[in-house]
Amino acid sequence: MKSKAFVWLLVVLNIALAMWVNKELGTPWGWIPTHLTLEQLPRFLEVLAGTQFVLLGFTLDRIFRNSVHFINSKKKQGLIPAVVVDAGSIVICSLVGLLGYILLFDQSINTLIAASGALGLALGYALRDMIADVVASVTLQTDHLISIGDWIEYAESGTPCIAKVIEMDRRYVTLENIDGRAYRITNNRFLAITFVNITQHSGFTIRELIIPVDTQYNSDRVLEVLSSAMDYVCRGYPQFSAWFRCYVSQIQIGSVAYKIRYECREDGQVDETKHLVLKHALRFLRSSGISFDSSMLVQNVESLHASNFSPLLDVYPFGILRVLAEDEISELSKTVKSLHFNPGQQVIEQGVIADSMYIIAEGCLEVISHNNKGEKVVLANLWPGDCVGEMSLLTGEPRSAHVYARLNTHLIEITKNELAPILAKNPLLVERISILLADRVAHKQKTLNQSAQESVAEEVKVSLVLKILKFFGKS
Repeated sequence: MKSKAFVWLLVVLNIALAMWVNKELGTPWGWIPTHLTLEQLPRFLEVLAGTQFVLLGFTLDRIFRNSVHFINSKKKQGLIPAVVVDAGSIVICSLVGLLGYILLFDQSINTLIAASGALGLALGYALRDMIADVVASVTLQTDHLISIGDWIEYAESGTPCIAKVIEMDRRYVTLENIDGRAYRITNNRFLAITFVNITQHSGFTIRELIIPVDTQYNSDRVLEVLSSAMDYVCRGYPQFSAWFRCYVSQIQIGSVAYKIRYECREDGQVDETKHLVLKHALRFLRSSGISFDSSMLVQNVESLHASNFSPLLDVYPFGILRVLAEDEISELSKTVKSLHFNPGQQVIEQGVIADSMYIIAEGCLEVISHNNKGEKVVLANLWPGDCVGEMSLLTGEPRSAHVYARLNTHLIEITKNELAPILAKNPLLVERISILLADRVAHKQKTLNQSAQESVAEEVKVSLVLKILKFFGKS
């Protein structure tokens, strides 16, 4: 309201000044009888006529700025940037000043254009860098290429960089990298960079969290596990995009802080997305035998020693072996074997008869089969805690698909001979395991409705119980 009142005051002053000039010179347009020269000082009435142009230019500038402010207050997106307002003010003042010079000094427009052209050429060459930066600033803001708070990704000397836009002015864009270091790039140079505005790219926003991990673990291995966890999250939850980055953020006493940046929908709840990332990061790290810092996960001292680490104890809650008691798992862990597979290496061959299964402790497996046309089809990606080959272990049936390691993968192998003593002591486990397997088989029947799935699950469960008991010599 104050700015609006100020504009009305300026309008009143223009009218009052015109009335005063009219009283003194007989016309409200003071420049008509005025003929200024550079050979003598102007008289009072000539100064009064020149003041009309100064006041007019100032009034038009305030009207322009107030109009932009009013327009921006009504819009939620596509606001007119400040650099455009400043450029508009310069144009208004320049035009009014040019008009005043022509009228007050009785100059020819052609003569003035010729003189101003030479002067403009000299100034343009001297200020070419500044002008280029200002023009680039106008382009960046009017085309809404970037805004303060946006995350961008660009290449610097071939190295991908992620940064946040924290400030923009007439000459510079100020960025902040993932380590919190701020640096400035001229607008013209920034406009020449090939960059992706991650924030505006698809309605997603960048979020981050920090996970401290014990210093005893190799950082490359921890980053690989965290990347695997984020790959799982991005594939499994629609509120996440496929973009994420994992970094070593800070080295502390007893722990290393790892930062995860991920992209999710702007309307996604912060706590919900953070929960999903932490939940699966915890699962993948624990499955790999990597412990958190004590501030995030309380552990007894003995569990931190590698000599006491048993991968099976960490991964069994996620698969079919969760029906076993902890003491049974502890007994089983004494005989199981740990295996390592490189990316692309085959783990299971379709059609082979076997009596073992694998639980993923770290990495990722790809389950592959072929359709009727002989084309390769990826049936599933399996992650830490998932198991594969359980049907062969429990029923002796041939392997139903090819399985390959997609990443560096650590597996725990469990054989029939190792599981048989546990099932012999607790026959009820057979039924509980059969229920879990039957549910998995039923969910694969995508063409059936819910009631049909329940029916299939019950039939499969009964069939599996008989097969398992027969295979283990109990029927």
